[in-house]
Amino acid sequence: MRFSGKANVLITLFLFPAAAVLLIGCSSAAGAPVPTLIPVVESPPAPSPIPTSTTPAPKPTATQVPTALPPPTPQVAPASRPAVIAAAAPVATPAAATEAVSAGPMGKPGGSLRVAGFADIPHRDVHQSVQEALTSMGPGLAYSRLLRLRTGPESGQPSLRLECDLCESWELTGGMDYEFKLRPGVQWQNLPPVSGRPLVADDLVYSYNRLRTPGWPNAQLFSAIEGFEALDPATLLVKMASPEADVLMALADGHSKVVAREVVEQYGDLKEAPVVGTGPWLWQEGAEDTPMILTRNPAYFEQSVPFLDQLEIHVIKRSGLEQSGHQERLAAFLVGQVDVILAPPPQWRELQKSGAQFDSFLSRQSGTGVLLSMNVQSPALSNREVRRAVFKAMDPWDYVDTVWSGQGYASVGVPVQTEDWLLDRAEMRNLHFADPSEARRLLASWSGGEPVNIQLTVRTENFVEVYSQLEERIAEDLKAVGFNPIIRRLNPARFNEIVWGENKDYQLAVGVMPPTSTINSFLLALLHSHGRWNISAHQDSKLDSMIERQAVELDPVRRRDQLMDIQRYVLNQAYLFSPVTGSSRWVFTPGVAGFHPNTALSEYIYWSRVWWEK
Repeated sequence: MRFSGKANVLITLFLFPAAAVLLIGCSSAAGAPVPTLIPVVESPPAPSPIPTSTTPAPKPTATQVPTALPPPTPQVAPASRPAVIAAAAPVATPAAATEAVSAGPMGKPGGSLRVAGFADIPHRDVHQSVQEALTSMGPGLAYSRLLRLRTGPESGQPSLRLECDLCESWELTGGMDYEFKLRPGVQWQNLPPVSGRPLVADDLVYSYNRLRTPGWPNAQLFSAIEGFEALDPATLLVKMASPEADVLMALADGHSKVVAREVVEQYGDLKEAPVVGTGPWLWQEGAEDTPMILTRNPAYFEQSVPFLDQLEIHVIKRSGLEQSGHQERLAAFLVGQVDVILAPPPQWRELQKSGAQFDSFLSRQSGTGVLLSMNVQSPALSNREVRRAVFKAMDPWDYVDTVWSGQGYASVGVPVQTEDWLLDRAEMRNLHFADPSEARRLLASWSGGEPVNIQLTVRTENFVEVYSQLEERIAEDLKAVGFNPIIRRLNPARFNEIVWGENKDYQLAVGVMPPTSTINSFLLALLHSHGRWNISAHQDSKLDSMIERQAVELDPVRRRDQLMDIQRYVLNQAYLFSPVTGSSRWVFTPGVAGFHPNTALSEYIYWSRVWWEK
C-alpha cells in the first residue's frame, strides 16, 4: 500500500519499570514459559565478561510441522513453558554418565554480609509462589535442587551451563529418559521434624509431584516430563512425555526445590512451617520488620561453603515518591547500612559521582531486557526493506553505552547456553545496524522520497529516566533517515492489548521483552507463528521449521549451529531484536570477594561462594 502524501507507519514503544527489565534478580512475578536446556556442562569455560572494578567507570564491555502448539501458559508462572509436540525426535543412544560436580571454591571463612532486599515475602511455601524474594533472597536459600547453574570467575555470561547440585552424575538412557545418581552423604538440616536424616531419591519424587500440583504457579515447569521414579535410594529416573532439548533446565530452575515430606505432612503446607532443606543456609526465625537472617549450615554436603557465617537480607522498599526503591537502597549503601545492592543506570551514574569506594560486577542474562519487534501484517512493515531501514537507522551499542551506562548488550534476545552461542557484535553491526545512509536509501525506495509518519506509542506506567532517553534516541535516529516520529502514550492495559494480544494493533514495538528464560521458551512463544505471543505476527513456515528442529536437538554442536542460523535469519528478515539485552550491575563494599552472581533461572548458589578478604 502506497500513500500519495506522507507514508504512515505506526510504531509502538512500550516501556516498563526498570526493575522488571534489567534487574533480573528483582522481578517478583515474571510469567516466563520455561523449558530447559541441554546437558552441556564440560565445554571450555568462557572468560569472565566483567571483571570486578572500582569507582572509575568500566568500559562496557525436514521436521514435521506441529499440528497443534500448546495453549498460552499463565503469565504469573515463570516456569510455564510451551511443550514441543509432533516434532520429529532424534534417536537417543545410551551415553556414559555425565560427571558434573564442580571442584569446591576457595575462600576465607567467617563474617556477615548485609544485602539490600527489595520485597517482603508473602509466605514460606517455595512451591506455591514465583516471587524472587522468596525464591532467591529469602527462605528459598535453605533448599537444594537436583541441578543448578554454574557460577564463578571462570564462567562467562550470559550462561545457562549446568552442574550437579544434589546429583553427582546423569545419563540419557536408551529412549529419551534421564537417570540421575545422587550425591552420597547428603543430609537434611538437623531441624525437627526431619532431624538430619539422609536424603533419598523418594524425597525428589515427592517434591516434584508436589510442585506440579494442578493450578500451582510452577506446575508447568515439568510439562514435558511424564513422571519421576526412585529406582533405589540413590537413583532417580526422569521419564519424558515428549522430546525436549531444554528439559534439564526445569530441574535447575530456582523454583524446583526439594522439600521435606515430613514438614508438609505435619503442617499441611509450607506457608508458616519451619524451613528445613538440604541447602547451604539455615533460615532463622525473626520478628516482623527485621532483617531476614540465614546462617551457615555446618552439615552442608559441600565442604568449606558457605564461607560466610551469616547472610542478612535487609528489605528496603520504595518510599511514597521514589517508585522503585533503588534510590533508598543506594542511600543505605552510601551510609554503610548494607554491603550489597543492585544499581540500575541512574543510580550507577550517581554512585560514580559520589566519591564512594566500591567494587562492582555486571551480570548478563539473555532472554531479558528491551525488545524491538515489527508487526509484518501492517502496511509498510510488511515490506522487508522498510523493516531493514528501521534496523539500519539505529545503533543499539550506542544506546547501551550512553543511555544504559553499559548495562546490557545488543542481541536477537534469545537465551543462550554460553556467550559463544550469540552472534558477535561485528557481524550484527556490519550487516544490520548503524548505517543511516543505507537506511535513507531503503526508505526512499519505498516512499518515493516522502517523509514517513511514525507514531511512537509509549507505556506510561512507572515512567523512568532511561526509557524516556531511549525513546528520544530512537525518535532522533528514525527522523534522521526520513521517518517523522509522533509520540503517543497508552496506559498499560491498552498497551498489553495491542502489542501482546491476539488482535495486534501496532507496527513497531519497543520495550520489555515478554518473560522467557530458555531457548525454547523464547523461540516457541515469541517467534513461532503459532506461539503464545508471535510478536511479529508472521506466517513464516521456514522459520517455524528451523525452530522446531532445534527444539529437539540433543547434540550441542548441532544445536548451536541451528540457533546461530535462526538468529541470522531473524535479523535478515528484520522481525525483531533486543537493543538492550538485560544486565544487572551489582555494587558491593570493598573487601567482598568471590561474588560472581548468575541470576538466570532464579539461581542463588553464588551467595554461598562469597567471602570477606579483610
